[in-house]
Amino acid sequence: MYIWNIKGLVQALKEGNLSNKSKRFYKVIGIFLFALALLAYPVFFVTEQFNTLDIVDMFSYLVINLVGIYMAYTINQRGDGKEFWFRYFSLYVPLAIRFIVLLSVIMIVGYTVLSLIDPSISLDETNWFDLITSIGTEIYINILMFRYIKIINR
Repeated sequence: MYIWNIKGLVQALKEGNLSNKSKRFYKVIGIFLFALALLAYPVFFVTEQFNTLDIVDMFSYLVINLVGIYMAYTINQRGDGKEFWFRYFSLYVPLAIRFIVLLSVIMIVGYTVLSLIDPSISLDETNWFDLITSIGTEIYINILMFRYIKIINR
């Protein structure tokens, strides 16, 4: 299992060295994490008050990820064109973990600094910092996905 070692996972995917148990793990966990990320926004809107930036965030999330999936698919088709969804969900597992860690660090550091600069900043409502962080990290994770799918197809 390659949970954090994404380069090892990429090499195993490239060489086709994953066991059936590992393949099942990556499929199930990858689909679960992807579905969880996809369903998070509708649940958020039902349970919380939201503002205009929340709506912008939701639409940017959907657009960035739909375009990202399409581009990853196109990159995979330019290579050998095989097993796109398996590769995507397999790579999604370590990338989602990295996303969570990266986003947590950025938010902790960002809100620590922002609260020193502007003590009135609200943690209850989405602000520009949240929106920029969300969009930036989504783009970064998609770029990593493209990069690793290209490496698998070499």
